[in-house]
Amino acid sequence: MKIEAYAKVNLSLEVFSKRSDGYHAIRSLVMPVSLSDTIDIDEDIDLESDSGYSDDLMLKAAKVLRANAAEDGRSHGARIHVEKRIPSGGGLGGGSADAAAVLVALNDMWGLGFSVGELSARGAEVGSDVPALVLAQGGGPVLMEGRGERVSSLPPLYSDRYPVYHLVLANPGVPCSTADVYARSAPRAPNDPSIIYNMRPALESGDAEKLAATLMNDLEAPALSLHPRIAEAREALADAGAMGVTMTGSGSTVFGIVPDEETGRRMASALSAQGMWSRAVHTIVP
Repeated sequence: MKIEAYAKVNLSLEVFSKRSDGYHAIRSLVMPVSLSDTIDIDEDIDLESDSGYSDDLMLKAAKVLRANAAEDGRSHGARIHVEKRIPSGGGLGGGSADAAAVLVALNDMWGLGFSVGELSARGAEVGSDVPALVLAQGGGPVLMEGRGERVSSLPPLYSDRYPVYHLVLANPGVPCSTADVYARSAPRAPNDPSIIYNMRPALESGDAEKLAATLMNDLEAPALSLHPRIAEAREALADAGAMGVTMTGSGSTVFGIVPDEETGRRMASALSAQGMWSRAVHTIVP
């Protein structure tokens, strides 16, 4: 069985004060994009993965799902292979997307019958971004709250479906420590829903400039203070003409919106020629 594990961008990311468990409370609008890893899974007696990562979220996800499977007398196993395209540690959710795709695929392969909501709950045992990315596998924006464990799909308010937007990603090649970035963040006052309220109609409008004006990330400033090369990538994207350039996640990838696919390809090609990792992508909608 093959399945695509889609990367994500954070169209918004609000950071609030720390919770009792030590995590910061957040609110974020997450959107899947067309950059993906390909996961190839075969049934097996044991569970194994060839990812090569010491912190293998795919294998962790498979073990969590097996532990939560109904006692049906069968021995659940799998051999998991991944073809990586999403940069690691870049704020694009690569490892979490892989884990989410494994949960979806194994639920089907093993005939477990868990709902998407139940899979998202299992994903919370694997990593903070995994629940949102389980929902995002189906396309469309996902609202992520708490430390990431509370997630909900956001259907369009005024139409049948969301339009597709074209984006350009740029990664400056510096690793970002999520803990270090959060430690430098300045928590905002909670209970201000205006950011999400303004973003939803903008996202539905089909107007790239309108959506670009709503992009925000509370972790961008602390990440830039730690890694000036992120600012260079941000400036390069803006100078190339991308709109609303913003960092995704805790970094270090930045992204901007472009009016069409051809513009995105030309921009990504130009940035790549300058030695920067860059890709033209589009949003994934149902």
